Amino acid sequence: MGALVGIEMLIIAVIVLILSAGWRLYEKRKYFSSVTSKLPTLYGIPFIGQAYQLLDLNKLYHNISLNIDTFKQLTGCLWIANTPFVVTVDPEVVKHVTTSPVFLNKATDLYKHFHNGVINGIIVSPAKKWKINRKAITPFLAHNNIMAFFTYFNENAINMKNRLTKLAGQGEQDIFTIIKECGLQLSLLTIMGIKMEEGDETYREIMNAFNVLIDLMAKNSIYSSVGLGFLSNTPQYKRYREYLRDFVRSLIKQNLSRKNDSEAKNDFEEDKQMMIDLALKSMRQGVFSEKDVEIECFTMIAASYETSVSAAFTCLMTLAMHPEIQERVFQEICSVFPDGITTVEYDDLKNLPYLDMCIADALRLAPPIPYIGREAIHDTELCPGVKVPKNMQVVIPIYELHRRKEIWGPDAHRFNPDNFLPENVAKRHPSSYMLFSKGARNCIGFRYAEITLRIMLIHLVRNLKFSSTTKFEDIVLIPKVTMTYKNEPQISIEVRAD
Repeated sequence: MGALVGIEMLIIAVIVLILSAGWRLYEKRKYFSSVTSKLPTLYGIPFIGQAYQLLDLNKLYHNISLNIDTFKQLTGCLWIANTPFVVTVDPEVVKHVTTSPVFLNKATDLYKHFHNGVINGIIVSPAKKWKINRKAITPFLAHNNIMAFFTYFNENAINMKNRLTKLAGQGEQDIFTIIKECGLQLSLLTIMGIKMEEGDETYREIMNAFNVLIDLMAKNSIYSSVGLGFLSNTPQYKRYREYLRDFVRSLIKQNLSRKNDSEAKNDFEEDKQMMIDLALKSMRQGVFSEKDVEIECFTMIAASYETSVSAAFTCLMTLAMHPEIQERVFQEICSVFPDGITTVEYDDLKNLPYLDMCIADALRLAPPIPYIGREAIHDTELCPGVKVPKNMQVVIPIYELHRRKEIWGPDAHRFNPDNFLPENVAKRHPSSYMLFSKGARNCIGFRYAEITLRIMLIHLVRNLKFSSTTKFEDIVLIPKVTMTYKNEPQISIEVRAD
């Protein structure tokens, strides 16, 4: 009898849970009906919505494209579990979402995996805290400060060139590891003021920890969409998270251990402001807590490292697969540096328009940040006739925006630097292309990233020739926290004759 009663109680509990979940879903759909009644909406399976589409990252871009095609317009609504998301690739809506102060907050559910105690800094901070922290960090990324780093940018690019030269004539090789190591070296130098020597095993340990953390964060994003985020909170995840946190703490301690400001500048020139210096200054002024210093420094390292190495590899890979375009870039670089390169100066960057076009189109097809999301601070109008309530989340799939034929023409999926000829740019809506996002909450380090990328490519293409047997159309891109490749193409290198 006792067992029977227990079973009955269990059945009743399950029924109550289902009814409760159903009622919450009903209330939520009612709350967001002002959107779903005006936009084409895909509800999917009850309680799951379209979340099953996230399970295979290899097909995610394809599924997003199909969903937008199903909308039969460039903006629609998609339910993931019991949460609705507006998904848009309409440039006018994109402009509004990225520039309106109503959408200064990041989308809570889309960035939930960032709130892990190490990367929950300026990238995902609520608008009020973001404004304070951005003001404290901005001097690090100011134009004059970036100019002061040019020596480091050139030295890092030359080091990368020298290391890749050692692979010349050895057939197709993994070049991404060298790019990652050099990218991490530059991030640690300019952000933390720490110069790590080549061959330091710490590089590989940190890169491995970053790679594992990013993979697990991507899984967390998927699991969280159906309320199973705890599945990714594994001992391995915690171990690597703590390893990276301890590493950043040790770098902060190295800076704090310096006795005075003059000693802090011993290894670096007075005109440079390292990120760590500004963060510690903000802590002394009471703007940052010690935890803020840790999180913002880690966030900046992770953001600069992940996005810069992804962009660098994408550009080199794309040029390697399009030899005729690579040759044209080489000739343009030679016209500016006919006798070889010692140092790339800021004014040199103004004389390489075709290189800039190639970078822009390569990163159009494989943007380092594949998507962004914003959240309404209060009720507002999204577009004519469509009002969204407070907490409505809007997702902009940048990858899809950059490949829509309505915007980029029938060959939108092909690499074509001419897309960025001035006359072609003038024909498109300014928000059709948003490599580093748009508006006030764009990527704070976009100028830093652009300049380091261009300097690196100038040094490499002027001295080395890249090729690959992999076809560009065979590449499979996978959206994690940043853009990744299912299989990173191998690259062959030849040394160019002077």
